[in-house]
Amino acid sequence: MEDRGKDSPRVGNKKAKSKKKKERKRYFDTPTDIEEFTPNFNKFFQKQRREMFRQRREQTKRTIGGVNNTDVIQTKSGPKLKKTSHLPNDIKEYLRKADPFPGDAPIPKDRMKKYRRGKKMNMDGIKTKHQEYDYKLKEKKLSLAVRQAARAELLLQEQAGFLEADEGEDTTQITQHDISESVDITSAQKFFELHLNQFGPYRMNYTRNGRHLLLGGQKGHVAAMDWQTKKLMCEMNVMETVQDVKWLHLETMFAVAQKQWTYIYDNQGIELHCLKMLDRVLRLEFLPYHFLLASSNAKGYLSYIDVSVGQKVAGCQTGLGRLDVMCSNPHNGIVHLGHSGGTVSLWSPNVKEPLVKMLCHGGGVRSIAVDKKGQYMATSGVDRYLKIWDMRTYKALQCYKIGAGANNLAFSQREMLAAGLGNIVQVYQDCCRVPVKSPYLSHRLPSSVQGLQFCPYEDVLGASHGVGFASLIIPGSGEANFDALEANPYQTKKQRRHAEVKMLLEKIQPEMITLDTSKLGQIDVKSLEQKIEERNKLLFLKPQNLDFEPKYKMKGRSKTKRLEQRKKGVREERKKDIIREGVARKQKQSQQQKQSELRTGSTSVLDRFKRTDRDT
Repeated sequence: MEDRGKDSPRVGNKKAKSKKKKERKRYFDTPTDIEEFTPNFNKFFQKQRREMFRQRREQTKRTIGGVNNTDVIQTKSGPKLKKTSHLPNDIKEYLRKADPFPGDAPIPKDRMKKYRRGKKMNMDGIKTKHQEYDYKLKEKKLSLAVRQAARAELLLQEQAGFLEADEGEDTTQITQHDISESVDITSAQKFFELHLNQFGPYRMNYTRNGRHLLLGGQKGHVAAMDWQTKKLMCEMNVMETVQDVKWLHLETMFAVAQKQWTYIYDNQGIELHCLKMLDRVLRLEFLPYHFLLASSNAKGYLSYIDVSVGQKVAGCQTGLGRLDVMCSNPHNGIVHLGHSGGTVSLWSPNVKEPLVKMLCHGGGVRSIAVDKKGQYMATSGVDRYLKIWDMRTYKALQCYKIGAGANNLAFSQREMLAAGLGNIVQVYQDCCRVPVKSPYLSHRLPSSVQGLQFCPYEDVLGASHGVGFASLIIPGSGEANFDALEANPYQTKKQRRHAEVKMLLEKIQPEMITLDTSKLGQIDVKSLEQKIEERNKLLFLKPQNLDFEPKYKMKGRSKTKRLEQRKKGVREERKKDIIREGVARKQKQSQQQKQSELRTGSTSVLDRFKRTDRDT
């Protein structure tokens, strides 16, 4: 038998082990192998909290989905549960806060159609991706504007109405007395007549908010009043012929075109200014956003006065004879003049020539009117035609043959057109887009019409004639809702002061009066090109002819190439000297101009009250 050692196990012994046990390392044996660990408790708690919220949401959904139909009732605000006592508190809170109608409220298609701005643009001819992106962005903005306008209609509490005749009847047969008897007492008081047979014929004008009325008789009678309360503000006789009257930016001041000069009065009848630069004026027009008072006189001269500073902005001789037909475009501030040759000319204070000249009638033009959007112009002439023109294409849309040449025309805020035919006032409804066979309303005055104007934000037409004034009720002519930030008929004195300061801060400069208002937001390419050309002229300025002959040098330094290089260097130096002189001259001029401005100070209307050396 083989001799085994003591350590050799026997085969088949259960206690014997074939493999040796692995030695376990204790933590203090190899301290360098232990990694440091810093627990992040915030992260742990956030994870636990998210898991808890997820489980609660799933439980809430399962509970809501398991509610029987018998426990649900339909209400105006949405579906609700009859009994919620058996539900947990968190589910009750979820049901209370949940929106039964998520998203924006739907908008009716009829309302969207009313504010839609034409068809979508065709993108077939677009070549680049940038243009396509710009067009898509414009479409998104337009659709957003349409939706916002349709939603904001909910805030417009008043609605415009109009007359509807029964079968076999016509609205032309309805008189003003019939309307005043049918409406309420407040509206009936808007129909009244003023008999002023001593100082006529009269010219009239309403303020922008439609609250105050200004009357001016040809024989010197001037009166201002609050026509709704019938409260007289001032009344006087200027003892001179009055050609026209016009309110300025507020009801505190008005301009009167008298026989010799034009005067400005306050609402108490006190004379504030005498504008001697406006002499023999026949018609006045005021541009409220530009603070410009435009006037035309008998000599064919058109003038612009800035009433905020009292200075003359522009003036030009039209050379088209007597200017007694005049109106302004409320949309862009362009002045329209009618002439005896049947032409209508459009003027801007920035140009000394007419922007557009249109042949509208075969005879002289008697009256012009432009709607508030600036899209349509109505003209009447001695040829007894009333024509509607599209100011975007300068083409005639409608042509009406009337009994007599209308000596006065006026557009309302809702595109009704009033025409004065002798002593008869006729009002046409929607006559610009569709041909009209008969007038909407008609009224006879005791004398020939001298002035027509629709009262803003009221269904009222003011008509001044030879022996007084008449206020007529025209249902559906005025805008039903007004913007208090634009024109507030019920403003207080404090609101009026704030509005005046705001208007002065937001005054538009005369240079921005143009036919195409869309160009105001674009880059002035011409001026930019002019600046670039001036810079190029300075950089590539040709110097004067120089009789320079380089000196002869020895050792090959007077070759032809070297001589030309020296000549070129001298020319470049002279060119730089000329440029430096021009820049220094411009800097010196600008410094002198700044010093003169600092010495004189800013010019103002109140400079005439400053103390001078003579006073001391």
